[in-house]
Amino acid sequence: MPQPQLGKNSKNLGFWYVAYTNSSTPMEEIYQKIAEFNPQRPKQSSEVVTQFEVTELWHNEETGIVNACDVTVPVQNVPTWLDLETRLSNAGEVENLVLRLVWPEFNMDEHRVDLPGAVKQLLLTRFGLELAYDYFPSCLAGASAFPRVVKPEGDEQAFAFCYLPKIAAIWSHTRFKPPLARQCVTNGIILAQKHERDDIKNFLNSKRNWQLPIASHDMFPALLCSLMLHRQIEFTQGDIKNNIQAVEGRTGYTDFKTKRKHLATGELADVAAKITDYSSRLASTDRKSKTLKNLMEFTQRTINSDQRVVSEGDKIMKNHIQVLQDRLKMQIVDREYTLKRAQIQNEVLLSLMSMNYSLSNTLISISTLRDAASMKTLAFVTMFFLPGSFISALFSTDVFDWEGVKKGAIGVPATPQFGLYWAITIPLTVVTFLLYFLWAECSSYERSQKREWKKWENWGLSSSESLDSEQSQSLRETFKEKPGQGHEGVSCLHQERAGV
Repeated sequence: MPQPQLGKNSKNLGFWYVAYTNSSTPMEEIYQKIAEFNPQRPKQSSEVVTQFEVTELWHNEETGIVNACDVTVPVQNVPTWLDLETRLSNAGEVENLVLRLVWPEFNMDEHRVDLPGAVKQLLLTRFGLELAYDYFPSCLAGASAFPRVVKPEGDEQAFAFCYLPKIAAIWSHTRFKPPLARQCVTNGIILAQKHERDDIKNFLNSKRNWQLPIASHDMFPALLCSLMLHRQIEFTQGDIKNNIQAVEGRTGYTDFKTKRKHLATGELADVAAKITDYSSRLASTDRKSKTLKNLMEFTQRTINSDQRVVSEGDKIMKNHIQVLQDRLKMQIVDREYTLKRAQIQNEVLLSLMSMNYSLSNTLISISTLRDAASMKTLAFVTMFFLPGSFISALFSTDVFDWEGVKKGAIGVPATPQFGLYWAITIPLTVVTFLLYFLWAECSSYERSQKREWKKWENWGLSSSESLDSEQSQSLRETFKEKPGQGHEGVSCLHQERAGV
């Protein structure tokens, strides 16, 4: 396909910057106000841009075929390229411009358009997209039709479709008036990420050429965006279904004849995270489906407008949109079914994780019981030898006069220190037990006070109710002073707070 000679007859960009300026109409006021107060406005690129990509559709008057071609336009040749609306093919046949889509580099995260300011303004002015360009950043998802502009050469209307941060498309459609015997022309700027841009380009450059009635239709860019969204939904849901089927094989919980693999007992958390990711992606396709539904309904409303005469392109466009709507209904059913399968597998994974935790707790309990049995055995053995140890220790002291034992006698006389031994041992033992019982009583009282305070907080006197530290301390002191009041004390404090 011949490339346009853009280097000849170049014009000053400053001239085109002020040319083709349209005064605003009352119907445009609402769009201007929304755009004026929108904080997310596209920023100008700081990089030096020397060229940009364009996709064009040309209609051959002799063969009736609509051909697509991709060209790269240097920024210094933009005025000449814009004026090129008729050309000769390689066979010397006349071709007329049908569609022109500009693909500037666009950073969605930074809201930056990689186009020189003068070139961008020139494109917006010649395409009639100034208002659409200012308005689209405020529209996260959806389609809009701007007021029709009447020009001497014909009627021009701008449109916008957004599915941020993936794509934003703005385009205008011009219907020429007699005596200009020209077909309609569509000019647009599409700000899209790489995958979305490649999908639309693939549809434009498909093996079967587009028919002229549909390629020259004002809703043709909307149809391209609909096809792109439809394809992405279908591929995403198909990929998720395959992944969920693999998870079903790992868990072993499925009614399908899926080849069952070993249970992922050691990877349950990772598999659960994958299921969560699949559910999130399905939710994203739900948003995409609703946006696609809105776009197709917008296309139908535009076609069925009372202000337009039904053409052959309208009939074909209605058919194409109806086919996509029927397919979208089945995609929604398939997504709901896939989401249900993901939810079931998520519940299965949670159940398996609970079973693993229960099994771990059971093993810990068994180990604890074994340790307790060992401690009991040790305590029993200690108790068995404790009396003998005590007697041997007692006999080894100097409280008995072993040297004064009479021959043949069984008894052993005690020394004066024997009474001293018991005089010290018995009081010390009593003091030890008293200290133990006192410590146990204090610990029990503190635990009971903490339980009462926790009940109090659960009844509505939590720290979230902006009680300062002094009030909190006074309330605790009240509890300590009235330990026997229980619920009555709490009730009194509730009444005090309520001002009763």
